[in-house]
Amino acid sequence: MKQKRLLIVEDERIIAEDLKRILIQFNYHVIDIISHGEHVIERYEKLKPDLILMDIMLAGELNGIEVASKIKENYNIPIIYLTAYANGSILNSAKVTEPFGYLIKPFEEHELHATIEMAFYRYEMEKNLRQSEKKYRLLFNSIADPIFIISENRECFLDCNNVVLNKYGYTKDEIISIPASMLYIDEERKQLSDYLNKKNNIDSPVFTHVKKNGSRIIVELHKSVITFNEEQVLLVIARDITKRKKAEKEKQIVQEQLYQSQKMEVVGKLAGGIAHDFNNILTAINGYSDLALKKLDNNDSAYNDIEVIKDCGERAAKLTKQLLGFSRKQVAEKNNFDINQIITELEKMLKRLIGDEISLETNFKNPTCMIYADKSQFEQVLVNLVVNARDAIEGYGKIIISTTMKSLSRKFIAQHNLDESFEYIKISILDTGTGMSKKVQEKIFEPFFTTKEVGKGTGLGLSTVFGIVKQNEGIILVESEEGKGSKFNIYLPKTTTEINDEKVPILNTGDLPTGNETILLVDDEESIRNFLSEILEEQGYKIIQAINGEEGVRKFKENKEEIHLLISDITMPKMNGLELVSKLRELKSDIKAIFISGNVDNDLIKEHISYPNIGFLHKPFTYDSIISRVREILDN
Repeated sequence: MKQKRLLIVEDERIIAEDLKRILIQFNYHVIDIISHGEHVIERYEKLKPDLILMDIMLAGELNGIEVASKIKENYNIPIIYLTAYANGSILNSAKVTEPFGYLIKPFEEHELHATIEMAFYRYEMEKNLRQSEKKYRLLFNSIADPIFIISENRECFLDCNNVVLNKYGYTKDEIISIPASMLYIDEERKQLSDYLNKKNNIDSPVFTHVKKNGSRIIVELHKSVITFNEEQVLLVIARDITKRKKAEKEKQIVQEQLYQSQKMEVVGKLAGGIAHDFNNILTAINGYSDLALKKLDNNDSAYNDIEVIKDCGERAAKLTKQLLGFSRKQVAEKNNFDINQIITELEKMLKRLIGDEISLETNFKNPTCMIYADKSQFEQVLVNLVVNARDAIEGYGKIIISTTMKSLSRKFIAQHNLDESFEYIKISILDTGTGMSKKVQEKIFEPFFTTKEVGKGTGLGLSTVFGIVKQNEGIILVESEEGKGSKFNIYLPKTTTEINDEKVPILNTGDLPTGNETILLVDDEESIRNFLSEILEEQGYKIIQAINGEEGVRKFKENKEEIHLLISDITMPKMNGLELVSKLRELKSDIKAIFISGNVDNDLIKEHISYPNIGFLHKPFTYDSIISRVREILDN
């Protein structure tokens, strides 16, 4: 069979060459590649192609549609449009030229092959249908996609190719005898009827077809009006895209997960940035409040006012800690504590939070349930879950918080990737609210997912809970049925160590450790430098200040033998704290350091603060903690 001579009109050379390769593979003869529309018209008479593959957007003054219009004035040749555009305006313009195909980039090789073959087929049929019946049948059955010929009234099939018989499970006689609607589903019947009756050869709508055995496939339809047995009928190609749709759905799920992950990362960075700047301010507020309280007598009229300022500053510090907890980007201040005791301490506040119409009960199966975690983070978990339970209850209801020691099966431990060397404590929050569907449960811990009305929920509460539980080597699971309430179960590793006493009274300056060493203090916040200088000099230390890393290096070189300790912020302009300590260790390998920061947002920082002779204090810190930490690092 004589090779078909194809002309490629495409201004992207790489695409054109790839297209040529595919066409040669399908045994077509590519006579030329032209990038400008004007050149196609000039060289057409010499080239005389059998078919043109025409990009719509071309280099030069004429686009593909304009070139096709000019060629159609003098020659009758099949043209197939290849384009990345499918808007209504372009489609309407393209229809005027009566194209033989319209492929949306990117397309599959078999799609290109099928479209070209159908274009030649249609061309030959229109030229001389009766004399080419044998060729028509050969081509008709060689196409890899199912092809139907539908009657003029669109109610029955007049013919089909062999692929239809193999894919749909019918015999030829059965296909011709059944109504066309047998292949359609009820929900799409009207849309399909509208499509088949419209004079539109470009659109490629997606419908569902039903096989003889009742199974369903997703098909993409391509139609052409042809003359068949002296009737104007429809030739419809039903390309099976079931696998493609499944792959697209899986891809969409992955993309959504990636989007959620990126969204979490963005919010985490925002939270970290806010926390860093806010904690700098709070360090000065809380620090100077401590300093003022130490200088005032308890009976002084200003003493209570300053205590209120300090209390507000400490509450603000907890808020910034929650921001960092949301993205799991903080150094958790873990201690041993009894969960039962924390729940008991919070019970009064939680009852005020949920209101009088909802009762709150606690049920402790064991006298104590000790865990090793960040106490304030755990309080946040309880509050978030109780608030979530409250919002799920309409009118009167009940919330029950219970704890118990739990022996977990090996299957459960393996299923949830827990550590079998640990014993676990189970904390449950049960409510008598509206419950959740399975679909909601699947997304309940995703950031920004909420079932509440716009403006009444951020979608961050449960994702924060999930992050905190994970950070503490635990898991959280949900059990729920619509109309039957919900139960959140948290599993955390048990510890047997006694409770840490975290209550540290305000000490007089004389009760704190002193020293006479020289400290290099580097921070870009003047208020932080002044506060630290004042309290450390009060304890006998000599302070050398620097406003950034570069100045810190310079002053260290000038006083290298005198300096015993570096205190530095991590996030600073020009040179951050990590870079600074690396530079100083090149000059003095055993230099000791304390990092102070309101945001620990990456593994590199966490790695640095785990080194010997390196300490860390999370802003805002107290008067007493910085003085004690300085002495501890110097004496280590």
